[in-house]
Amino acid sequence: MKTARVMTMILLAVLVAGLSAPAQQKGDSAMPQMPSFGPPAEMQQVAKFVGTWKFQGEMRMDPTKEWTKSEATCVFSYVAGGAALQMEYTGPMMGMEMKGLGLTGFDRETGKWQSIWTDNLAGRISYYEGDFKDGKLVVTGKDTMQGMTMYTRMTDYDITDKTIQWMMESSMDGQTWAPVMRGTYTKQ
Repeated sequence: MKTARVMTMILLAVLVAGLSAPAQQKGDSAMPQMPSFGPPAEMQQVAKFVGTWKFQGEMRMDPTKEWTKSEATCVFSYVAGGAALQMEYTGPMMGMEMKGLGLTGFDRETGKWQSIWTDNLAGRISYYEGDFKDGKLVVTGKDTMQGMTMYTRMTDYDITDKTIQWMMESSMDGQTWAPVMRGTYTKQ
């Protein structure tokens, strides 16, 4: 009797194992791999930004007008455990005190850099996406100004421990670009 019970249990175990193996194999191939967690390694590409910077820039909304100079203080810091780079901007812009906040991060799912920006003058959140290659971080997105949709492209380049060059360009068609802001960040 004991032998029959042991044999039955062995057969049952073999049967269950045989039936569940194909299901597990099928389930394993259908299940996606767990994503990496924590800050993406690509965030090290913007490590030089961390710190307090003096921004000296100029802007013009009309390519036929003269450039207007401005200065600001910008503080860059890692947030969310290093998963994003935050920038706080404080300084005059077009005769008004501007307070801005930006976040930049790398989306490992899309392989793209993402940036958002908001400030007290525009009162909205803008979204940009792009790449970091050849020593340049270039992000592009759509913005609205006075009811018109336009494209905006921002480029950080010549990035060193002491200075960063920056340029913002606008386009109505996404093909022809005109610089509207440019400047230099100098680390304090």
